[in-house]
Amino acid sequence: MAGLRLNATPAMAAAVSEAGGLGGIALGASDGAQAATMIAETRARTDRPFNVNLFVHAPPRRDAAVEAAWCEALRPAFAEQGAEPPVRLHAIYPSFAEDDAMLTLLRQARPAVVSFHFGLPDAARIAALKAAGCLLLASVTSLAEAQAASVCNIPALKRKIAVAAAT
Repeated sequence: MAGLRLNATPAMAAAVSEAGGLGGIALGASDGAQAATMIAETRARTDRPFNVNLFVHAPPRRDAAVEAAWCEALRPAFAEQGAEPPVRLHAIYPSFAEDDAMLTLLRQARPAVVSFHFGLPDAARIAALKAAGCLLLASVTSLAEAQAASVCNIPALKRKIAVAAAT
């Protein structure tokens, strides 16, 4: 089961794991406290392995001029909704690439499987999770991404492809 934000609840993950699959919970947009709660809820529902999925996107780099230009360009869209654009943009959730609290939580919680989406963490984070006994997976969309995962000795890959719904 893919650890996608809307369907990857502890209840669903546990049900999939109990049925013999690998259930997954989406932690990419969660802080440490939320992640700890979701892991505990999943463990309360199943003794079987499950996956926790993390976003490892490139952390945003601040550029005040670019941010101001975007906010101004979007002013008409905000006005249509009766709102003002923000004065300053901010990241809505941290990347696992820089989230030390999440790494600490996962080293302690030791989920059976940890998967990465939107990239890979650095070698130190990979080593820490492996040392905690976690099997690592990576979502890949290209040969280059698969090769990067291979270099990091991530043995299992999830190939993400776009699928258009038939109408």
